[in-house]
Amino acid sequence: MPGKRRAIVIHSPHSGRAPQLEEALKLLQEADIELVRVEPITNLNELPSQGSTWLAQGIDLAIAAGGDGLVGGMIRHVIKEGPPLAILPLGTANDTARSLAIPQDLPGAVEVIVGGQEAAIDVGMALPAEASSPASGPGDEEAASDYFCHTLTIGLNVEFARLATSSEMRERFGAMTYPLAALEALRAHEPLEVVLDFEEPSGSLAAQQQCQGQAQAVAELRYQVLQVAVINAPVFGGPLQLSIPGASVTDHLLDIVVVQGLDWKEIASAIGQLFAGGESEQSEAGEGATGHPAELTALPGLHHWRASGVTISTPAGPCEATLDGEVKGKTPITVRIAPERLRVLVPTTWQAQTAETGT
Repeated sequence: MPGKRRAIVIHSPHSGRAPQLEEALKLLQEADIELVRVEPITNLNELPSQGSTWLAQGIDLAIAAGGDGLVGGMIRHVIKEGPPLAILPLGTANDTARSLAIPQDLPGAVEVIVGGQEAAIDVGMALPAEASSPASGPGDEEAASDYFCHTLTIGLNVEFARLATSSEMRERFGAMTYPLAALEALRAHEPLEVVLDFEEPSGSLAAQQQCQGQAQAVAELRYQVLQVAVINAPVFGGPLQLSIPGASVTDHLLDIVVVQGLDWKEIASAIGQLFAGGESEQSEAGEGATGHPAELTALPGLHHWRASGVTISTPAGPCEATLDGEVKGKTPITVRIAPERLRVLVPTTWQAQTAETGT
């Protein structure tokens, strides 16, 4: 884009690589990007969408300098009206940035901001189940919804996120915060009963159901689980670069993964097979762990579906959910692909994988 870019930089003081913010800002200025404002994400917490305001101020780029939670928190400000989003991966895992092939080193990330291409990607939208009922209008949904780019979780990861994002715990334990939070979450967590009600599937799921003579809508399912993850961006595990085969940020579908087993060796093996592409597609006869026509995996203790949306409820009472690692929302909750797409800067070599072709 010709001319000098004018950017607002939104950062998180508590992100994993927050001490590198000053270095990142210097690199941006050296790349001839005018930094109009630099603000912590907390300044935006109580404000309505700021995208149109930023455009009116001549800002043509919004930079998220932080991790997955910060990127998720920026979506509502730019998705409907606002400048494109750029990412400086200053978080701990940076799975959203990894899903978009954005380099983890700061010079490489700045190079994408300066010379990358603009892509339109899917984002997830979460809203209270009552706001998604037929009696609700689009305005009701918009007012009640929140967004995520990477994943929404219910169960084990919620307690982990509560501990891992605690500023007190981060200040006390530093780099050991994540492993200690994981151990404490595992120690305290108990299985949770969830009910999954899928919105109509599309693509391969719809074709699979039709060839089996099944109804188009996927039936309600009930499980005792450790965790439910509704996934938009496919990369997990930070530097481990684990990825769900066939998942994409441009396929208009969500990957729903339920971890059900109680045997930790079995769970670890199943998750490893899922990320390695070892899950077994259901046969045309509907064989597999559950025999459910929409299920993509037959791995013990783990279930995987792909659909445009799902409503999750917990019969024992409301349970909290995390969106991109931040504790937001409670069950019952409806999760679907947002009607709008997020404009984000990615490397010129980036090409989204598609679930249909696997390319």
